[in-house]
Amino acid sequence: MIGPRALLAVLLLTTACTAEAEVRPRPPAEPVVLPGPSVDYYEKWANGPNPAGDPTVFPVNVWMQDPSGVENGEKLGRAYPRIGVDSGIGLWEDQWWYLRQEGLYETDWRVYVDPVRLDTVLKDTEHARNYVGYLVADEPDMNKVYGDVFNPDMQPSAILKAANEVRAKDPTRPTYLNFSPWMGTPTGQIGYGHVEKSYEEDMRTYCSAADLVSADYYAWTHPDRNHTVGAYAYGEVIDTMRKWCGPDKPIYGFVETGHPHTHGEIIDADQLESAVWNTVLHGATGINYFAHSFYTDGKGEYSSVLTRPEITARVTAVNARLKALAPVLNSPSLSGVAARSDNGIPVAVLHKQLDGQRWVLAQTDGNKENPKSLPAKVELSVPVRSGRATVVDEDRTVPIVNGKIVDDFKPYQVHVYRF
Repeated sequence: MIGPRALLAVLLLTTACTAEAEVRPRPPAEPVVLPGPSVDYYEKWANGPNPAGDPTVFPVNVWMQDPSGVENGEKLGRAYPRIGVDSGIGLWEDQWWYLRQEGLYETDWRVYVDPVRLDTVLKDTEHARNYVGYLVADEPDMNKVYGDVFNPDMQPSAILKAANEVRAKDPTRPTYLNFSPWMGTPTGQIGYGHVEKSYEEDMRTYCSAADLVSADYYAWTHPDRNHTVGAYAYGEVIDTMRKWCGPDKPIYGFVETGHPHTHGEIIDADQLESAVWNTVLHGATGINYFAHSFYTDGKGEYSSVLTRPEITARVTAVNARLKALAPVLNSPSLSGVAARSDNGIPVAVLHKQLDGQRWVLAQTDGNKENPKSLPAKVELSVPVRSGRATVVDEDRTVPIVNGKIVDDFKPYQVHVYRF
């Protein structure tokens, strides 16, 4: 029989152990692997952009460039690889096709070609590597009805039929489609005309025609003067396209390098970099640059990424960093990281694991309520209780205390942490 004093001692010991258990921090839950595209996806195309499924490849492309064209004394097919641009999206069909083809072969660049030339591609086995896929259509969601003109070839069922015909004739290369804000933005339904089945079903049908996909929305340079936007809008495009295209399909971010509207603004280097990273932190698996510029006086300029020195330098640096981080970006995304800023500015985060190390990428980006990023102190909750994190490319480390990293961010700044 336990006496009163012994019973009291047991009660006190039990209470102390319970209190200690309550205050002792629990180890963080193991992060969940999130559904998402894998580089293995590319292995099905022997002549595609990454037939080996190489995790060190992060695709960087530019829209509609002539390999035989010349800027700064150099043919574009050589100039673009020098700044980290792997391929051209679109080698278009007209009477000057043969000149662009000659430039392609001379410079040994790589392109997505008009399907009209599919038979030419299949016969030209000597230059098979130069053709990595087929651009089936550009902005069919917008061009299906142009003013009062109805275009039956741009309807979802017609685009899917065309893509399937290409796939049947050449299963060694992917189909590529680019879409407009009608598909790529959260409010795209407002501008969408002639619904074939329903808006949602039309969008999914369109995306099923694309093995690789993108949507263009040039937010920083939009001509609407009431249009208040920040880098977040580029990530919104990726999120919206993911809704239509599912978790497994590669979706490429689309970012302008010049003045893409006849009105509006011209993008600067900081805005460009912020937009690229925002697409990546929202899950973009590649980047497309739109280098065309248009102006109210009718003149055009088509290689602004090469003719604007500050843009050339920034694109070169951004591409190099993307390619250095390719194995990280191509690894599965994980849950288990949350972020908050001291001033309410939203923070985009990406959590990865590679070779036993965790990687967290974060950017202060904004949203509709706070469209412009500001300097902020950011607290990142991470699935490690203590230690130090290396801030990659910044020659410094930061402490991890009670499962949190606290760091300062400039507007739209991206920090990459490894621990």
